[in-house]
Amino acid sequence: MSQARSRSLISVRQSLSVLAAFCISSQTMVLPALAATASDLQWEKLQHQGAEAFRKCEYGDAERLLTRAVLQAHAFPAGDMRLSKSAGELGRLLTVRGRFAEAQPYLEEEFHVKELAIGNADGQMIPSMGSLVHFYLEYGNPAKADPLSERILAFVNGTLSEASTAAKGKVKLQAGMALQGWAGEAAPVARNPLVEWAITCDDIGNLYSARENYSLAERLFKAALDVKSTVLGKQHLSLANSYDSLGSLCLAKHQNEDAESYFRDALAITEKIQPPGNPQVYSRLDKLGRCLIQEGKFAEAEELYGRAQGFWKGEQSSNGSEIRAMYALGSLYSQEKKYGEAARLLGQALQAEEQYQGPDSVSLVPYLQKYSYALYYLGRRSEAEGLRNRARVIQPVIKELTMTANKLEP
Repeated sequence: MSQARSRSLISVRQSLSVLAAFCISSQTMVLPALAATASDLQWEKLQHQGAEAFRKCEYGDAERLLTRAVLQAHAFPAGDMRLSKSAGELGRLLTVRGRFAEAQPYLEEEFHVKELAIGNADGQMIPSMGSLVHFYLEYGNPAKADPLSERILAFVNGTLSEASTAAKGKVKLQAGMALQGWAGEAAPVARNPLVEWAITCDDIGNLYSARENYSLAERLFKAALDVKSTVLGKQHLSLANSYDSLGSLCLAKHQNEDAESYFRDALAITEKIQPPGNPQVYSRLDKLGRCLIQEGKFAEAEELYGRAQGFWKGEQSSNGSEIRAMYALGSLYSQEKKYGEAARLLGQALQAEEQYQGPDSVSLVPYLQKYSYALYYLGRRSEAEGLRNRARVIQPVIKELTMTANKLEP
């Protein structure tokens, strides 16, 4: 690593340490105690009783008490955090009760009072911004989500950029100073406040991705990745989550080569940290394998799923991953018209799934169908028909469950 690069990285670390220290100090600042007035005591009583009723799911009582607490808090000076607390609690109660249009102004009031009281100079408002974006996208007015998301991105990206720029040329290296210890990581004191930014960006990035707003989702995922790589280091397991999210995003946009690259990075980091039998390892291997199949890279996918067969060393996993690995490789063999190998693995997978889920489980249907397909092309048609009949017996259960679920939807 060059000395110029080392100087820059060390100073970024120092800049972020100062920022985090400011975050922590501002959160723990103690205000001078004031004598409680009758109004103060009345608000405290209403707020406590309302929150307790909410906790006990006594929603009617909670709403009446919290509404009075909000009215009481409006009499306090502008920027008093008690109004933010009461409005937020009432907004969340109304959200739980499904009254989203009524909840929105209270949640907005919570945010605006909090912003007035503490500001966002040190990024304290980022999680609150994320919570309000989450509400807008899930229950409220989605048009209000984008401007707030842009504010989050502007702050996070701007802060990292400023820290990087401020680092250039301002650190004097001393003789004997270690260069290899700093690899793009912030000091431990910087971690907690800044990681919250990454969590927020990931959370709302997932919501945007689900709504197929891939452009904004990608920017949020990349902002989270930048924060995590700076704060936690480039080999932290949380980076694998970001690579996984970006890979899934690229796959949704049919950018398969980029998706493959992200999935490979996610798997590489996960395998360095987790043992082979960990569910995360197979989950990420499976995503890469599916991507390779979409790209027509069957030999690479076959090698990947073949390697997965040895993860559990003949023992059962805690979540059935070894069964899914057999099914995936058997399905790939079937797709490649290697029906003999496919039938062997799919038969084993079906037997294992029956033992794991029971003989009448709806999860058996894809196993039965895929195994019958392989047997049909091996000329074992009566066996194939028997498997298809079993699947047909279970299928109506799936249909009935689906119809029931649809009836429950608002």
